[in-house]
Amino acid sequence: MNLPKFSIKRPVTMLMIIAIALVLGFISFSRLGIDLFPNFVYPGAVVMTDYSGASPEEVESIVTKPIESILATVNNVKRIQSFSTEGSSTVVVEFDWGTNMDIASLDMREKVDLIKPYLPDDIGQPMVIKFDPSMMPIMQVAIYGGNDVTQLKRIADDFIVNRLKRLEGVATVDTVGGKERQINIVVDPDKLAFYGLSMSQISNKLMMENLNLPGGSVKQGGMEYVIRTTAEFKDIKEIEELGIPLQTGGIVPLKNIARIEDGHKDISTVSRYNEEPSIALIIQKQSNYNTVQVIDRIKKELSIIEDEIPAQIFYKPVMDQADFIKKAVGNVGNDAVIGGLLAMLIIYLFLRNVRSTLVIALSIPISIIVTFILIYFNKLTLNIMSLGGLALGVGMLVDNSIVVLENIFRHRQEGEDPVLAAVSGTNEVSTAVTASTLTTVAVFLPIVFIQGITAQFFKELALTVTFSLLSSLIVALSVVPFFSSRFVT
Repeated sequence: MNLPKFSIKRPVTMLMIIAIALVLGFISFSRLGIDLFPNFVYPGAVVMTDYSGASPEEVESIVTKPIESILATVNNVKRIQSFSTEGSSTVVVEFDWGTNMDIASLDMREKVDLIKPYLPDDIGQPMVIKFDPSMMPIMQVAIYGGNDVTQLKRIADDFIVNRLKRLEGVATVDTVGGKERQINIVVDPDKLAFYGLSMSQISNKLMMENLNLPGGSVKQGGMEYVIRTTAEFKDIKEIEELGIPLQTGGIVPLKNIARIEDGHKDISTVSRYNEEPSIALIIQKQSNYNTVQVIDRIKKELSIIEDEIPAQIFYKPVMDQADFIKKAVGNVGNDAVIGGLLAMLIIYLFLRNVRSTLVIALSIPISIIVTFILIYFNKLTLNIMSLGGLALGVGMLVDNSIVVLENIFRHRQEGEDPVLAAVSGTNEVSTAVTASTLTTVAVFLPIVFIQGITAQFFKELALTVTFSLLSSLIVALSVVPFFSSRFVT
């Protein structure tokens, strides 16, 4: 099919195709995710196991080596490293690039479950964690104000955190700082010895009494009632009056042998905002969710929460990845726009024809919008790599249109009819333009097939350059002759 001739002879059809491409392109652009870097998956996972009180040598021989041995049987394992420290074992497993980490992590959990019966009973539950860039916090918020940091902690934990966790795309919300309430029971060792008691007896009694247990159900007529035994402590008074059985047969209240205090846990982390005590919220997003969209939802919810909490309590985002992403992506986008404007300026300086420059001015945005369609349907995002590829492609995608336009312009100067000049001028250079475009595509496209972290980052750049060049080729062989037959004089 003669594409230039078709575009000129079927003007209504061509205008409809351009309109459809523009509408679909704008819809695709509005739905594209915005992120700082392309989505990439590092083929690695770690198994972490706690073994309190054990020396590094014991951890290595009893925990680390058995886990290493069983993990070596997992498919596609490239390298295993381990770190044994006091009370902790860490085994890092690296897989071949291209390994499905969802399946690999499931295989690791199955292997760890197989070896667990042969490990000590008092070790902690081994945790299998995939390396995931989305685990990095996307936002940190400081909650400050009021006169009581305990109140800040309670509002953050009981109200704000629960509201934010319900948002789509939010994985976890952790709090840092503040004081966490704790009931301290300080036992007098002399009184403990006097009554012939031990710490384990007191501890077991507290655990047995501080329980809520199901009590079955009772049917009466057509109704069934669920019974629960509620025995958790409600205040310090109940703890003070708790009876501790003696070996002699009597009972002594806990307050007679211990001092009960309503205090807080030891402070291990401190959070401050402008030198004031605060609570820091550390927010992580779920995998495959757009960072900017998730942060926008969080900000919207925080503005609603601000009207529902006490007036003297405020919040302030102290780390916001969305701002940095928008600035970085915006800078790359601005560079692409400036490149397009400079390209049109150079065309005008050489051709000295406003109408010819107008044809190029129309072809550049159409090529870019068609590129957005290909980016969207290939599930890519707008990030500094894809936009960098687009900016790189702006300079190259105008090449095809310039070659076609200049040849059409030459035919018009020789006195040919506008339609004939557009068709013949395009057909003369169509083979050369196509070959030139495909040679450039052949340089970038192989990046898609390499493996490793380089491919993870540069794959989207290569695809974006390829899409923009193919779009520019189609535009140069259809849109440029269509507009040239009407504008170039």
